Formats: sequence, C-alpha cells, structure tokens
Amino acid sequence: MALPTPDTLVPGDRLGVLRNITTADGATGDLAVVEGTVSTAVDDLAGTSGVDATGWMSLPPLADMHAHIDKAYTWEMAGRPAGSLEDAVACWQRFGARLTEEQITTHARRALMAALRAGVTTMRTHVNFHEGVDPLRGLRAVVALRAEFSGLVDLQVVAMHGHLHEDDLIREAISRGADLLGGAPHLSPDPIAEMDRTIALAEEAGIGVDLHTDETLDPHSLDIVHLSRITAHWPADRTRSAGHCVSLAVQQPEALTEVLATAAAAGLSIITNPLTNLYLQGWENPVSTPRAIPPLRAIREAGIALAAGGDNVQDPFNPLGNGDMVDVAAALVIAGHLSPAEAWQVSSAGRSLLGLRPAAGEHGDVADMVLVRASSIAEALAERAPDRVVVREGRVVATRRLSTATVDIDTHAPKEITV
Repeated sequence: MALPTPDTLVPGDRLGVLRNITTADGATGDLAVVEGTVSTAVDDLAGTSGVDATGWMSLPPLADMHAHIDKAYTWEMAGRPAGSLEDAVACWQRFGARLTEEQITTHARRALMAALRAGVTTMRTHVNFHEGVDPLRGLRAVVALRAEFSGLVDLQVVAMHGHLHEDDLIREAISRGADLLGGAPHLSPDPIAEMDRTIALAEEAGIGVDLHTDETLDPHSLDIVHLSRITAHWPADRTRSAGHCVSLAVQQPEALTEVLATAAAAGLSIITNPLTNLYLQGWENPVSTPRAIPPLRAIREAGIALAAGGDNVQDPFNPLGNGDMVDVAAALVIAGHLSPAEAWQVSSAGRSLLGLRPAAGEHGDVADMVLVRASSIAEALAERAPDRVVVREGRVVATRRLSTATVDIDTHAPKEITV
C-alpha cells in the first residue's frame, strides 16, 4: 500500500516518520517524530506509520518578530492612504480613535490565522495605546488572543506607549499582560529622555524592551547607541531589541563598525522589517531611492542577533502586508542581499529571542516545522512555497494548498492541473 503524502495531511494529524524528506541543509533522508520531538533514529521505528515526503522539505517554522496585529486590515477603513512614515503616523492619529475593541479583536485574529497558515508559530506584536478614551482596548484584545492561540502561535506582546502617556497608564499595561515595553522615541520632542523613561519603567517591572529605533534615512539618527549603552548592564536573558534601524543603511563604514560593536557588546538584538521600510522610506528621493534596509550581513558578522518582521498587514503603514514571512525572507534576498538559506535563518531566528526550544530539525529538537513542496530553500522563496503544512510538536495545526486550473493543451477545454 502506498504511503500517504503531505498533500493528504489535515489539521489534527500526527506525524510518524517522514520518508525521503529534504532538510534545510539539502540532505534527503528519513525523519521521525517521537512524543513531539525530532528523532533521526528511524531504524528503531520499524512499523511506525509514515508519510512519503518525496519532493518536500522540512524547514524551521517562521517567526514574525515585529508585527502590529492591532492595526491589521485597516487600510480601506482609513481611506486608502499612501505616503511616507510621517504620512502614515498622521493618518493613524486621525483614524485610530474610531477602532473599537471588537474590531481590533476581529482584525488581529484574522492576522494571526493568516500567519499561522503561512508557517509562523512565533510572533512578537507591538500594540498601540490606542487613540480615544480607552487607550488599552487594543492591549486587552491582543492579550486575550494570546491565550486563545496558545499552543499554536507563541505570542509576545509589546506595549507601544507614546510620550504623552502617563507612567501609571504604562504600569497598568504591564499589569494587564504586556511582556515588553516599546514605543517610537523619535516621535517625542526628546527621544533620549523618552528612551530613558521607558528603560526606567521596564527596570522597575523587571521586563525588557523592543523599541522602534532610527526609523529614518537621516544618518544623524543613532538612537541605537544610547539604547545599547543604557541596557548594557542588564542580565543577558533580558530582551533589548531595536526595530527597523534604517539609519544604519546610510552610515559611513567606520561609523557603522563602531555602532555595531557597541550594540553587540550590549547584547542588543536587531529586528529588520524590509517590506514596510521599503514602502515607507525614500519618498523624498524620487531617483536613486535608498533601499532603507540596514546592512544585514554586517549586522550578522558583528555578532548581533538578527531577526525579521512582517510589520504591517494592510494598514496605513503598508497596504500590501499579508503576514507571510516567506515574502519577508524573499525581500531579505532581493533587497538585503542575503542568501536564501541565510534569509530563512533570519526569518525563523525569533524563536531563540523568546527562549523557545530549538526547532532546526536536529535530533532532540521540538518537532515544530513547516513542510513545503520544494527541492531547495531558493525554490521555496522564489515560488513563495504555495503548498505548506504547519506542524507543532509533531501535530499538524494548519495547511495551505495551491489549486490551479488551465485549458487542456490539446483541446483548450478547461482542465484542472495537479501540481
């Protein structure tokens, strides 16, 4: 009897042995799942149910380390805006008060489902202190969804306050379940003072920070240096992340080397968000438009933990975001000049930042993975991996399928083609 294939797997199925599966390093062989853990001792599992995975790869699950699911799917509602970061911020300030907690919940749940089907099992989302009379309604909605998606998506919540929010309101956000403090200090009159305040509040609560940092093409913006210096004394396991870091793209080589050395010494991690930064930055440069992506290879070579985020999902900050980290990984190759393998590594690296068990497909790793129909990572990224099976601890939790149809080559009559 022929073995089933990944095409036939459905949510709820549990994996036994994956026969003839290709792993991230290009090797092909058999892989087993035993009690939610990867085992390469397949010879000891004779008779265990198996799946014929010929033509499929097992890759580490994806991690979106910079999301804004409380803003998702609001581009149409906000009037289909277009423009720079400053334009998007102004639009959100005008529009944001209209969003109810129920709407935020509906949109954020949709974004989480889209991410899960795409193979994202780890996410860090920033949540605004929303405009209007109830600034914590977004936080309440997302914290509730964190519990709802437990076991499916490991969700870390960043309270993204602004300089106008009082300390006690920020403390209340922490008490209501925020894992980290965030914010965009460059939007305050005194960015350094705002960073100092955020760090003081985080230290008071014993939690870490993930700040929007240097989200500009102005080479004089180097808030990352101050963030590094004021968190360098923190315990090694306390999060200090800098998101965006766009200004690193326009530094002179000598200055860049010094900045990255400071960040590396402080244990800072950097989260790059290529899709939104390519969209929002450079509007003032109609020709020779900068790429607006930090120097990814230099960051990695400096010993800094580098992860990636999808950032925005069809909201005023990016009308085309879709929560699919495969698109982000492709951008890391095309615009960031990483190799396909490096891009997948960066797009799945967020697990380690959350302290989760390794899921690299090695013996003893947790059996979290995404199965894609492809012969290489490059092919998976080029074709955007249309067929995916998402697995957590050996259990299928989501699938995506490509269904195509075309005319018959000979008769030109409609005919479904099985890919």
